[in-house]
Amino acid sequence: MAARFPVKIVSLVRSGRRERIADALSVYGVDFTFVDAVDARNLGNEELDRMYDDTAARSRYGRSLSSGEVACFLSHRRLWEDIAKRGRSVVVLEDDALLDLAFFEKVLSWPEDRLAGMADVVLLGRAKLSRSSARLAYLYEPLKRAERIDGMKVGSPFKQWTSGAVGYWMSPRGAALALAHTSGPVRGLLDDWPWHRDEGGMTIKELRPYVVWEAFESMASDLEGGRARLIPARAVWREWYLKPLRVCRLIVRWIVATWIRIAEAVGNGRAVNHD
Repeated sequence: MAARFPVKIVSLVRSGRRERIADALSVYGVDFTFVDAVDARNLGNEELDRMYDDTAARSRYGRSLSSGEVACFLSHRRLWEDIAKRGRSVVVLEDDALLDLAFFEKVLSWPEDRLAGMADVVLLGRAKLSRSSARLAYLYEPLKRAERIDGMKVGSPFKQWTSGAVGYWMSPRGAALALAHTSGPVRGLLDDWPWHRDEGGMTIKELRPYVVWEAFESMASDLEGGRARLIPARAVWREWYLKPLRVCRLIVRWIVATWIRIAEAVGNGRAVNHD
């Protein structure tokens, strides 16, 4: 296939996952390379202290980052440096990514300038979301504003989340902005997209429907063990308490999204008539 974007796969050398994703990409003739991830097991305490700002992390998240989370950030930041240097947009995947047919037949062949005109980063998937749960996720998290491209939507959600980095498109401008605001010791989560947006000035949008999925149900994550020990579990009662509020929020979001689309359609119609 004639892909416009090279694919970079961030992967631990010891992961044992490379053959699977390499086979999936090779079937479609995709230009891809593996980027060796920083291995948290090889980070000594002194090196970790030098590369990580625990005070800043605790101030933002109320907890420390695990060594795996720090290593993950360092791995992607190395890749951002390469994207900014080469001046070419890249699709970044993690080695536990599962890919839909639309990833190959649509996303990889989209015009670079078209995407760059929309965003600095486009999230192609979300962590810990299964295909079977996607429709419900789209219902609860509609896009506030979106543009259509090849029958799919690229747009801004009502709220951006720390939603993983299993698959995303990044422009050279996005890479430069990300590097500028994250220079020095790691002080945030790689997938803290609100942080990248607010402090880095990056325009971050999402694709709907998603075309990249995390194989969390069949592959163990190197990050989850260390992260789980640092994040307190949510009480079951809290989830039930919040459910009615989430339903109300859902209704309001769809009303607002619909109103925005109507207003934009009316505005476009007036512009055409004026011309």
